[in-house]
Amino acid sequence: MTARSYAYVITVQYEKDQRVAGRYRLLTPLGEGSMGVAWRAHDEHMRRDVALKQLRLPATGTHQREVLVARMEREARAAGRLRHPNIITVYDQFRDEDDLPWIVMDLVPGPSLAGLLESAGPVSPEEAGRIGAHVAEALAAAHAQGVVHRDIKPGNILLEEGRSILTDFGIASLDDASTALTATGTIVGTPAYLAPEQIRGESATPASDLWSLGATLYTAVEGRAPFQAPNTAALLFAISRAEHEPPRNADRLAPVLRALMNPVPAARPSAAEAAALLRDAAPQGPAVPAPRTSSALRQATALSTSPLEPTTSPTVHCILLPEPCGPPLEGHAGVIRAVAFSPDGRLLASGDSDGTMWLWDLERRAPAAPPVSGHATMVDAVAFSPDGRLLASSGDHAVRLWDTETLTPAGEPLRGHTHAVRSVAFSPDGLLLASGGTDGTVRVWDLNSPAPVSVFEHSGWVLSVAFSPDGRLLAGSSSEGSIRLWDMSAHAPFGPPIQDHRGSVACVAFSPDGRLLAGCGSDRTVRLWDAATLAPVGSPLREHEGWVLSLAFSPDGRLLAGGGEDGTVRLWDTAAHVAVGDPLTTDSGSVEALAFSPDGRLLATGGSDQELLLWRMD
Repeated sequence: MTARSYAYVITVQYEKDQRVAGRYRLLTPLGEGSMGVAWRAHDEHMRRDVALKQLRLPATGTHQREVLVARMEREARAAGRLRHPNIITVYDQFRDEDDLPWIVMDLVPGPSLAGLLESAGPVSPEEAGRIGAHVAEALAAAHAQGVVHRDIKPGNILLEEGRSILTDFGIASLDDASTALTATGTIVGTPAYLAPEQIRGESATPASDLWSLGATLYTAVEGRAPFQAPNTAALLFAISRAEHEPPRNADRLAPVLRALMNPVPAARPSAAEAAALLRDAAPQGPAVPAPRTSSALRQATALSTSPLEPTTSPTVHCILLPEPCGPPLEGHAGVIRAVAFSPDGRLLASGDSDGTMWLWDLERRAPAAPPVSGHATMVDAVAFSPDGRLLASSGDHAVRLWDTETLTPAGEPLRGHTHAVRSVAFSPDGLLLASGGTDGTVRVWDLNSPAPVSVFEHSGWVLSVAFSPDGRLLAGSSSEGSIRLWDMSAHAPFGPPIQDHRGSVACVAFSPDGRLLAGCGSDRTVRLWDAATLAPVGSPLREHEGWVLSLAFSPDGRLLAGGGEDGTVRLWDTAAHVAVGDPLTTDSGSVEALAFSPDGRLLATGGSDQELLLWRMD
């Protein structure tokens, strides 16, 4: 749904578990936009979960209300006349007792492309090509029926395992409908993705949708829209000139982006031609896996007909290979984003996408303290201090410190990042704490001071930080596909950036002896470098079928574990540079966090299946 700057109110307030039209029980809101609120609901007649879109109206303005009602009804007609696996399915449309329209749609259990980019950074050119091919096929079907979407953007593309789904036809133009719903002089669509001819006041055509698709895919691989400007007027002027910085990460997708974003509409490929070009740019392989998502989307798609509520005794499944190790307990209510063992191996910390953090007594297999909810958003990272007395966590704009005996705050939060903090790491001597954030900085904190002692600039979002075992180096990985290192004695860069990964580098780690540096990312590889020379060591490890999201060395350095969005943990022998044994397979979802116990006997994993698993490694 397209965001606008003016304020709206919901004319009729609906609540969870309320029934609409006598059959749809509202479960939880999925999201809000300028035109309405999307609900996850249960159709009690058909016994299935659906998505309901409820119209939101301005507080005043009869004409504007009529326009919005008509626009929403046109959305239902536009999508309802189309039948394609990559177009959202509309089941029904009705008006409630206040004569306001609702749309009943297929519930897609996945995030939008915008949600994926927000939570995990840019995607690889191959993934962007596959997503783009699906959307182009959807556009070909829509254009054949006389429907021009007019608002192609990352937020209107939903991602489900194996397919991408085009949604939100609220401003679509139909060949049998008047376009008078838009006032003269009003911009229709999202400015950053409008075609130059639309900026000039010309009518949107199928070619305009293709330009918007090109701008969307540019954003997908670069992590930013092609046109940047300080205000809307400057943005529209830049688009009208069709001058933008060439993509740096598009690889073989770059020629397709140039064709889609040709300033001359007639020179752009048709939707069917674009689909063929995008398929050629995306090598054949496994279907697009379910991507890593933001906390709100993960929570929404994880809810069943009866939404799960957090319990006071979350589950730890302890899996011993080959035999089980005690009865399972009930589990996390959200996506497990982070795990860490205490230095003595007695405690395990885990961070949840619902903003809570748990501390587990592994001997009792029970919470060591009640969970805490100190972060406003997801808990993205947790780390114990070397003496085990402090636990650091991050997720919103701050790093928080906790007393591990009581799980109560230890001092004031460390503030300075202007956006979400994605990673934290203590120095080996415990005197410093490093944090990396989506503001593109790595900050180093003296725990006795509220201000950072160093601020290092990075390219893109900083997704992971790690100190070398001797504390002399600090590494940070980013969504821009690079790893940077800093010399902590000089507080200055160490060597040139490592740019071997193609796409986001989700994690970085040093081997226990400090000789190796490992990185993992969206190109589905784990890569190793000599930490002294930064030269690659061996060939990339390519066993995963999706993004590699988490990484950890065993304490003796012999094994390297990688967790992926394909739901597996892969193990490699670091000396022989080969995979070891069969992959560890979780029930479902991605493995977003993993950690070895200090003695190396256990491996803890957590992810989107909401289960905190322990695997015996001996």
